This record gives sequence, C-alpha cells and structure tokens, in this order.
Amino acid sequence: MTENTNEVRAALQRAADDLIEGRVPGPLTGVRLVEVAGVKRHRLTHDNPDVNASFQERARALNRTKPEVDLLRARLAKESERNHRLSTEVKELGQRVKNYATALLTVVDERDKLREVLNELQGVVKLPKR
Repeated sequence: MTENTNEVRAALQRAADDLIEGRVPGPLTGVRLVEVAGVKRHRLTHDNPDVNASFQERARALNRTKPEVDLLRARLAKESERNHRLSTEVKELGQRVKNYATALLTVVDERDKLREVLNELQGVVKLPKR
C-alpha cells in the first residue's frame, strides 16, 4: 500500500466512525461516507471493500437497536393492528347494512301486500298516477 492509499483508508475509517457515532449528521450510507471522507466512491467500493462492509454492518446493527427505529417499529405495529381492526369492523358494518336493507325490503313488500288486501276489502279503487 502506498501512503496515499493509507491516507484514503484512514479518512474512510474516521468518516465511518464519525457517522456511526453521530458526530456528523446524515444517513448511514456509502454515498454519505465518501462525502464525509472527501474521497471518490470507487476508493470505498473497489479499493477498500472491507471498510465498506464493516461500515454497512455497523450501520445495520445500529439501525436495529436505535431508539428512533424501535419507536417507529412500535408505531407501525400499532397502526397495522388498528388497520386490521378497522378493516374487520368495516366488513361487519357492511354486512349489517346488507341485512338491514334485506329486512327493510321484506317489510316494505309485506306492507304493500297488506295495503292491497285492505283496499280490496274496503272496496277502495286505486287512482292512476299522472
């Protein structure tokens, strides 16, 4: 390794530490790592793949245990449960509306039949509608 290569590697490792420990803001990505290190992307992906792999592994581990991520996962689980509950409720209410509509139709048909019978018994002649 040349001195320049060692300097690039050291810069990448410092930048990785800074990003992981939160001293430098930004997403934990390879693109952000090379920006912070001030090197070209191929220096990370081709010349120092072990630094890249180590950084990605540390970032994934951090994202698994970060309180913000845990909070978002908990909110997602809560909203998923709520969505499931509301979907079930909507289906039940839809079925209830269908049952009410069927019952109402039956009652209206029965009422119309009873009116016809009552009108016949009373001798009422139904006038045509205009």
